[in-house]
Amino acid sequence: MKTNVVPLKIVAKLSDHRINSANGLIFFDCILYHAWFAKYAPEVLQDVGPHGSTNMNFGLPLRQLPTDLGIRYAASCGFYEQYGFTVEYWNKRPDFTGRNAKYLDGGGKIDTSKGELKAYHFPQIIRTVSDIEFYAMGNANKVRDLLTYIPAIGKKPAAGWGNVKEWVVEEFGEDWSTEGKYGLMRPMPVGEYDPKGRVYTLGDCAIKPPAWKPCNHTLCYIPKVIINAD
Repeated sequence: MKTNVVPLKIVAKLSDHRINSANGLIFFDCILYHAWFAKYAPEVLQDVGPHGSTNMNFGLPLRQLPTDLGIRYAASCGFYEQYGFTVEYWNKRPDFTGRNAKYLDGGGKIDTSKGELKAYHFPQIIRTVSDIEFYAMGNANKVRDLLTYIPAIGKKPAAGWGNVKEWVVEEFGEDWSTEGKYGLMRPMPVGEYDPKGRVYTLGDCAIKPPAWKPCNHTLCYIPKVIINAD
């Protein structure tokens, strides 16, 4: 039966080439996971996280492969050249509108160091990079459709980092979703992958979305995603 699953190359063309990523890893399956919910169940995205739930049937237009943790998707990480990085800060101030307006009454001092009115000043690693390449085995038309729901990639896109000017999805001659031109193309469990003498960093990593779920994590070989790194 024809499934229209073919090797794909996907390129995220960035607006200002600045992405927010502490470890440099950007997962294409996680991007599509977010896109699927943005299209079919946007209300769920308001409750995704360690205390939320995504217990519903969903399907990504990517080939599924067996692993000791159930399945993984045939999708690589993002690969790019990096030209530099800086530390910037993401700030969050208390919102004194609505139900929090009561804290302004009476002229008392407001403690913004804890609780629901806590102010945040978080350091963020901002990388200046080239356009980002991904590889996958999937349905090109369905992947293109889902990517229309992804205007930015990386952390804290609302702050202006990671804006995508254009997504380019094209059929590719080879399956580089797991191994390809750059060697290992995505995190792979240590017990399921032979590095063939190549040296990779080891680390705890999600091998399928959602990446915040501890049950989706295992010890993995980590790919070298920065193409021009020494």
